[in-house]
This record gives sequence, structure tokens and C-alpha cells, in this order.
Amino acid sequence: MVSTLALLRVVACVVRLAQARSMERRSNQMDIPLRVSPLGASVTWGTGSTDGNGYRGPLRASLVDVGYTVNMVGFTSNGQMKDNENDGYPGLWVHEIHEKSDRVSRELKPNLFLINAGINNCAGGESPDRIDAAMDDLMNDIFEDKNTVIILSGLLVNAKPDVDECRRRVNEKYSARVDSSVSADFKAVYADMSAITVSDLVDGTHPNDGGYKKMADGWFRAIQEASNKGWISRAVSVPGIPDDGNESL
Repeated sequence: MVSTLALLRVVACVVRLAQARSMERRSNQMDIPLRVSPLGASVTWGTGSTDGNGYRGPLRASLVDVGYTVNMVGFTSNGQMKDNENDGYPGLWVHEIHEKSDRVSRELKPNLFLINAGINNCAGGESPDRIDAAMDDLMNDIFEDKNTVIILSGLLVNAKPDVDECRRRVNEKYSARVDSSVSADFKAVYADMSAITVSDLVDGTHPNDGGYKKMADGWFRAIQEASNKGWISRAVSVPGIPDDGNESL
């Protein structure tokens, strides 16, 4: 008869083996450069931050600190950071951001999209169902490239009660969409941004520097989740796009 002590030793061995495999997978993932597309509207652009970097600056710093090589790519640039490219377009709705994303996928070929979009739809009175459907269309088109991971951000709290109620309902739909759709061809993680409160906003909509740091932390956790799952693949080589956004080819 197997003793309790022997069983505990077997369990401990299995746990250590699983942990070792997880650490090895994560280490291998961190060897893959991140070609990041920050995609969205004014929050992606960095509106409200004192240096224009928004969440992108502190997020990039956190990723580099743990060993990632990072290049943030896009067709616009904003902020005092050197690697300041992004596709943040103040005021745009989800379907308009979708139109911008087509060129990003086609020409820049990122292996990681960070999407924060939908609050302008809420402010414009669009229903959560229609916002979610537009996001579904956007994500499905991005996933035409099987090499891509999407981190879908929850919308940030808003000082206007009607906008915030729409925001709350959209976040429920976004989270459920990610949870129910993950597959080999649909590698997505939901980034919870509930740590940000109204006191972290400069104007009732856009974060201050502290709010953007909280947002960066939310993105970072979600990226680590994708990395731990072994989802991140090496980006397709594109002439003129280095692995490190602080370097030039």
C-alpha cells in the first residue's frame, strides 16, 4: 500500500516538473521580440499624460525590464519616448479603427496588438451590442494572420453616468467574447482595467500619469498571460522594422 508520504512526494515532483516546463516555455517566449501595435483612439495616443507617452512608456519599460525586446509600431507617433509609434486616433469609433488596422496588419505585421476602443461609441450613444459586433469584425480581420496575438483592453471608467453604464456593459461583452472564442486561430487575452478609477482621470475620460501607469500594469499582466501560454510567435521580417524600437536598421 502506497504511503501518504510517498504520494506527497510524487505530487511535489509533478508540481516541480510542471513549474520547470512553464518557466522554460516563458523563457523561450521572452526570446521572441515583441512587435507591438498599440491600436485605438485618444487613450492609445496618450491624451492626458504629461509627456504624451500615455500607457505606452511605462508598459515598454516594464517589458524591457523583464527581458523582452520591444518595438512599438504604427503610422502615427506621439510622446517623448523614442519608440513612440502607435495607431491612436482621437475620436474614432471601433469601425473606423478597424479601417486603420487593415494597413497595420498588411504593412507592419505585428505579432501583438493592444486594442483599446469603444468609449467614443459609448459617448456617441451606440448600443453595447453594436459596439461588441464591431469589435468582433475588427478582431476577426486581424486574426486572418495566424501569427498574431490580441490583448483586448476593457474600457476605462468614465465620469458621465450614461457613458459609464455603456462602458460597463461593453466590458462584460468584451470579456465574454475573449473567454468563449479562444482557439488555435484566435489567441486573445482580456486586459482588466478596473483598477483605474475616476480619480485617475484628468477630464472624466482620459487618465493622468498615475492612471496610465495602472493601465500599463494591466496590459503587462495580460501580455505575461499570453506569454505563459506559449502564444507569441516571431513576427514576419519586414524591411526597415528592427526588433528593438530604440534602434535603427
